[in-house]
Amino acid sequence: MEALSDAQYHRYSQFIHKNVGINLGETRKEILEVKLRKLMARAGIKSYENYFDTLINSKNDQAILKEFINEITVNKTQFFRENTHFNFIEGNPRLIMERNPRISQNQEIRAWCAGCSTGEEAYTLAMVLQENFPLQDIKILATDINTEVLQKAVKGKYSDSIKEDITWNYLSKYFKQTDSGLYVCNSIKRKVVFRQFNLIHEFPFKKGFDMIFCRNVMIYFDTPVQKKLLHKFYNVLVAGGLLFIGHAEGLANMGLDYTYILPAVYMK
Repeated sequence: MEALSDAQYHRYSQFIHKNVGINLGETRKEILEVKLRKLMARAGIKSYENYFDTLINSKNDQAILKEFINEITVNKTQFFRENTHFNFIEGNPRLIMERNPRISQNQEIRAWCAGCSTGEEAYTLAMVLQENFPLQDIKILATDINTEVLQKAVKGKYSDSIKEDITWNYLSKYFKQTDSGLYVCNSIKRKVVFRQFNLIHEFPFKKGFDMIFCRNVMIYFDTPVQKKLLHKFYNVLVAGGLLFIGHAEGLANMGLDYTYILPAVYMK
């Protein structure tokens, strides 16, 4: 098979940016080529042009578009990743509720993990909130565009290697050990709802969120997409709500109204 040309790479890059928001830039041509060859082999398509035409006309075959998105998205996560955020929540429940009185008034926390991957972040947040907030309801929406990782997240099954990332307190309370691995207990799974969602689409939410986690997702977007997304997050946060982003990300020069709390943590 011939190599992916610069013109073809540009067409695919534009398609990905328009439909997913990811900015490939000029340095990921070889990586994309490897992924495309894998996808084309599965579909029995032998040219980049024919495969691109199939994607363009994918309204008639949503399965091939879903497979494409699953392949090109990046999914790296772990329990208690960038733990300073969870340490902040553990150490400041009173401050969080004082700044956001809705939590105490309604006896609930509504959180959103945007770009949740295989579920580790959402389950971590559920455990931390359960341990530190004596509330009637903890409701976490966890979304990702990739359907394969969502299937894994819903199962809540992980290898024994996660023991390296989780303290014994959380492991003993919220996981069930089996011969095939560790399962998240139902008491935590019930607090999390997993859904497929594309962040570049309009937000359909009728109620606001007290916390939004969108960490190490925006690094794959260009500045205009980041800025639009951050505005949309602001609009669905309640007053006093918290936004958590990745430590490699930032809000500088975005012209936004968030209040800085500590690195990668902002308040509406």
